[in-house]
Amino acid sequence: MCVAEEAYAAAVRSIFSNADYSGAATRYKNPQECWTRFEALLDRLGRPGAALHVVHIAGTNGKGTTSALCEAMLRESGVRVGLFTSPHLHCFRERIRIDGALVSREAVVAGMARVSAAAEAVGGASPFEKLTALALLCFDAAGVSWAVLETGLGGRWDATNHFSPRVCGVTRVGLDHVNVLGSTVREIAGEKAGILKRGVPAFSVAQAADAAEVLRAAAAAVGTSLTTEESMPPLEASLPAGAAPPAWLS
Repeated sequence: MCVAEEAYAAAVRSIFSNADYSGAATRYKNPQECWTRFEALLDRLGRPGAALHVVHIAGTNGKGTTSALCEAMLRESGVRVGLFTSPHLHCFRERIRIDGALVSREAVVAGMARVSAAAEAVGGASPFEKLTALALLCFDAAGVSWAVLETGLGGRWDATNHFSPRVCGVTRVGLDHVNVLGSTVREIAGEKAGILKRGVPAFSVAQAADAAEVLRAAAAAVGTSLTTEESMPPLEASLPAGAAPPAWLS
């Protein structure tokens, strides 16, 4: 293993060095504490990602696919875009993509050197907090203007929720992480709805009745629109007269 490979492997190990695989999720029992600590971590790093135009995606099922589709559409439009999703399937670097390409090993090493030092200074960080900070540093270093961020757990207290996005999306909500988010779809939908922001347009796929009711109420409470799949007109209706639908629709 060459020096560069050793440095990369060490950087990845440092991200997951304090991972809790017991299922107890004790770190998430005090979400306000985690939120405050991650704010301190961002401050220590100089607020990476502050200038990004963010697309924020939450949900139980389909949020990774939805994030990838949003990234592809943005890239096709000609803008430079970063994508942050989890988990990875084959390679750790799948979690952070720059203009469709895997983030480089060198960027991971350089970014984690900063993240590790900042995390130690603020009293630690969870693996996902370190991952989120790393992604933001990589996006800034690459000079992308847009970023698609997939939530890690829930939404309200998630590390990806420290920004004012340009648009929010909620995929299908079901039972997940019930030891942290709640034991009912209604409770879990309330946590996912925590990504909604005043004046930031939100979109949702068709939901179970309980989840749909919670999302509508949350959108009204923060003062934003919520467009649901059922209310969206066919894409063809928004095209200029005589225009052909895009290739990706066929």
